[in-house]
Amino acid sequence: MTHESWPPFDNWYRPPIPSRTYHNEFLEEVSQEIASTISNPVLRNLFLNCFMNTLDTTINATHDGTNPLTYVITGDIDAMWLRDSTLQMRPYLEFVTHSSQVRELFVGLISRQSDFILIDPYANAFYNTPKFGIHKSDLTEMKPGVHERKWELDSLIFHIDLVCSFARITGDMSIFTPTEINTITRILDTLKIEQRLTNHSLYHFDRVTGNPIDTLSNSGKGPNSGFTGMIHSAFRPSDDACEYPFHIPSNLFAAKVLKDLAEFLLALNLSMLQQLCSNLVLEIESGIEEFGINREEGAPTIYYYEVDGLGNANVMDDANIPNLLSLPYLQVSSTATDIYQATRGVILSSKNPYFYRGTLGSGIGSPHTPENFVWPISLITEAFTTQDREVWRRNLRLLLVSSAHTGLLHESFDIADPSLYTRPWFAWCNSYFGEFILRIWREDPNFLREFE
Repeated sequence: MTHESWPPFDNWYRPPIPSRTYHNEFLEEVSQEIASTISNPVLRNLFLNCFMNTLDTTINATHDGTNPLTYVITGDIDAMWLRDSTLQMRPYLEFVTHSSQVRELFVGLISRQSDFILIDPYANAFYNTPKFGIHKSDLTEMKPGVHERKWELDSLIFHIDLVCSFARITGDMSIFTPTEINTITRILDTLKIEQRLTNHSLYHFDRVTGNPIDTLSNSGKGPNSGFTGMIHSAFRPSDDACEYPFHIPSNLFAAKVLKDLAEFLLALNLSMLQQLCSNLVLEIESGIEEFGINREEGAPTIYYYEVDGLGNANVMDDANIPNLLSLPYLQVSSTATDIYQATRGVILSSKNPYFYRGTLGSGIGSPHTPENFVWPISLITEAFTTQDREVWRRNLRLLLVSSAHTGLLHESFDIADPSLYTRPWFAWCNSYFGEFILRIWREDPNFLREFE
């Protein structure tokens, strides 16, 4: 994939069709139809750029003679993350029944992810060829084709969610191919291992680095933990090391998605896998109920961000999804539940050490980026998980400012100076923004017509 003919990402305009990595006329028509309802020209241009950015710049769609294969890079890093690729493609998922090309694109994505997971279920990111890359010296069991081997629970769960969502929307159970069933079996086996019933796991990771959140403590084994029934994660969705190994948003997401999977496994008459899946759900939910909720007297009842099963816990949220703020977006929780609203109130306040407020506004950042840098993803999530039009309006205005006249959104930006930002080409954020505008267009197109 070459990018020489593209405009610079700090002054983005969509390249001509021959220079794009993928073109689909149906999705072009959808994007133009939505754009026609947006009265604000800056918002209209940002939507068109962002909604199509994954297709324009990150897709490598091929065919192995039997199956389509869709490789989706994350943007400025030429590697495919399981989580990022799923979320980058998510805005187009509802259109799989409208376009055979879009459907094939998703079949190829599922197939490619499945192949990658069978290489190594502990890896979070992969190359399109069986090569070693920049992390080949990491002290772990690196295999050809693996870009990075950071064990993140949500990576596997996003794959299952993608498969189940595709089957639900299309009604096509043939997506559960023999290879996919092998992948699901491998995932479930890995999740059982990472419950660490005997407090042991073969997974280890160490990196020679001066950044402590980029490697694991305890000789590459990570922090100690007690048994909870939940599933360990070595790294957060930000790719930063967990302070405590039970990441509550990922476990909540896992319980929800595994419930969905169990229904499909039952319909497929795979009773042993279905029972394993259902038992995992019960154990995860029991662990969250006992260890994952702060019930301190005099304090609001909220979800912790991480716990270790030994009495230690984090009250915080990170911008990356899955996080606590995103639970309704992931269909894990209703916005109406008391615990979600209480949790939301805490993490969107100074009680969250990564909630930043500045001259432009406020939002959630991450230890992954500098202090006082807010992630546009968090602003989108905050708006996505409410029906409050004033939050929509406020955060859209801040998102427009955060683009700093570049035509795209970024990983993070200084809440006092939007000209300071990280990652000018971060396709997940762009797709997510497009998905949010799509949601508004579905629910309240007049809002787009009236937004100034």
